[in-house]
Amino acid sequence: MKPFSFVHVSDLHLGYTQYGLEVRRQDFDSAFSEVVDKTLDLKPDFMIIAGDLFHQARPSNHTLENTVRSFKRLKDANIPVLTVDGSHDSAPNTITSTILYPLDSAGLIFHLPRHRGSCWSKPECCYVYGIPNYHNRPKTLEALPRFMEENPPTPQPNLANIFVFHGA
Repeated sequence: MKPFSFVHVSDLHLGYTQYGLEVRRQDFDSAFSEVVDKTLDLKPDFMIIAGDLFHQARPSNHTLENTVRSFKRLKDANIPVLTVDGSHDSAPNTITSTILYPLDSAGLIFHLPRHRGSCWSKPECCYVYGIPNYHNRPKTLEALPRFMEENPPTPQPNLANIFVFHGA
C-alpha cells in the first residue's frame, strides 16, 4: 500500500449567523478559508468533509459564492474534495434534496452517496465509502439498509479503507 494523506473536517456550518450576528457568519467563512489555505499548503491526496458543510439546506448566495471560490482553489490544486451530507445540508424532502448535488455536478466536490457504489478510490492507496444522512433514527433505520443494499461497501484488503458518515 502506497502512503497517502488527507484532511478531514466536518460541521463547518457555513452561513451560520450564530446569535443573529453577521460577524459570526464571517467567522465561519474565515475558518473555512483558513482550512483551505492550510490544505493547499499541506498538499494532501484528498480532503473529506463529513457533513454539515452548510448550516442551512439553501445557503445564501454570498455563502455559496465564497464556498464555490474555495472549492475552485482546491480543484485547481488537484485536491479532490469528498463529501457526505449532514443533517443541515439536506432539505427535509426528496424533491429539494441537498445543495451538495449541484456542487458535485459542477465538479467541485465528489459527493460519495450520489455516485455508483457510494465510493471513491485512489489506486494502490485507499478506498473511501460514504453514506447519506437521514436526519433521525426512524428514517435511518428505514432507509439506510436499503441504501447499503443498493450500494454495498466493497472494502479492499490491500488498501486503507475509510468509512465516512455524519451522525445525528
